[in-house]
Amino acid sequence: MPAGARTETGGELHSRLRQQQLLSAFGREALRRSELDDLLQEAARIAANGLGTNLSKVLQHIPDEGALKIVAGVGWRPGVIGVVRFGTDLESPAGFALRTGAPVISNHLGDEGRFRTPKLMVEHGVRRAVNVLIRGEAGAPPFGVLEVDSRDPREDFSESDVDFLQALANVVGLAIDRDRDRRDRELLTREAHHRVKNSLQIAQTLLRLQLREVEDPEARLQLEQAARRIMTIGAVHERLFSGPAIGQVAVGTYLHGLVEDLRNSLGVGEGSRPLELELSATAEMAVWDGDRVTTLGLVVTELVTNAFKYGRDRVLIRLEIAALDGAGTLVVEDGGDGPPAGYDQVRGRGLGMRIMATLLRGGELVPQWPAGGRFRFVATLPPAASGASA
Repeated sequence: MPAGARTETGGELHSRLRQQQLLSAFGREALRRSELDDLLQEAARIAANGLGTNLSKVLQHIPDEGALKIVAGVGWRPGVIGVVRFGTDLESPAGFALRTGAPVISNHLGDEGRFRTPKLMVEHGVRRAVNVLIRGEAGAPPFGVLEVDSRDPREDFSESDVDFLQALANVVGLAIDRDRDRRDRELLTREAHHRVKNSLQIAQTLLRLQLREVEDPEARLQLEQAARRIMTIGAVHERLFSGPAIGQVAVGTYLHGLVEDLRNSLGVGEGSRPLELELSATAEMAVWDGDRVTTLGLVVTELVTNAFKYGRDRVLIRLEIAALDGAGTLVVEDGGDGPPAGYDQVRGRGLGMRIMATLLRGGELVPQWPAGGRFRFVATLPPAASGASA
């Protein structure tokens, strides 16, 4: 075999091994990354790198516009990605790949009789192009096209290059399916929480209407407390689908909203008995799951209701959260005398106390009579589950 042929074969083998390494690395990246836009940009970079060029692009099919839009890419002038669109007709290389599903190699764009060269590619001096389809699950419309371009007319794209590019596009297709499934699940979850919130609002409204028909003071009190408990849970569901992530609630935002709701439902303001909230820096920034926030909200609601029922003066809510494990210390303080010394809140007969004793399993609720004529309940919330944000 001539020496030149051995060198060429060795270079070809080295190129294929490098492409396999790039595919393997991209596969791991696709499993790790959750943001589809970032993954598409990485796919464009890997595609150009694997084929030895500095120009590539990911084109997404926009059916309503009858166009392919560049959504990721490398090597293009500013203002191209996210803006420039190509046609989907058969005279466009990318359009041909989209419509036929077949890969397209065009090693002589200037002399091509099959396709026209898009203006953008002429501006960038593109001489060669290769396109493959990005498709997801069987039966679903294709996402679009992965294309690599080159200004160098001397070395043709090969069928092996197509194989590499198609394998890369297939991994992208799997990531797109995963992203679509995630968005579908989020949509269903948001709808579920929205319906639960609406149902709780209806239940709260019915209780408020029932209050108009009840004359017994104790019965009215119980109905009002039940309505506040429903309000507390409903506020959690409202924020479960508007928070930083599905199923996660920003604790500070939730408590500020809850305090405002309690002011309205209890009829208190800035007068002789204001309701105030103090949060540590960690508590202000904490993000908890819905169950933990529901527990926190119900405990706050019960303690604040009791403070306004039995206490005096200002009512203060203070929450501190440990940065390491997410354990919380909740204090609700007022100017009252509190329950008699030796009172056992766990065995207390009140419904509110029994609710809190159930909610705080793994934590505790302790009455305190500090100096200065104040009374406070101190509730300890257990550490967050492993992996939860503090």
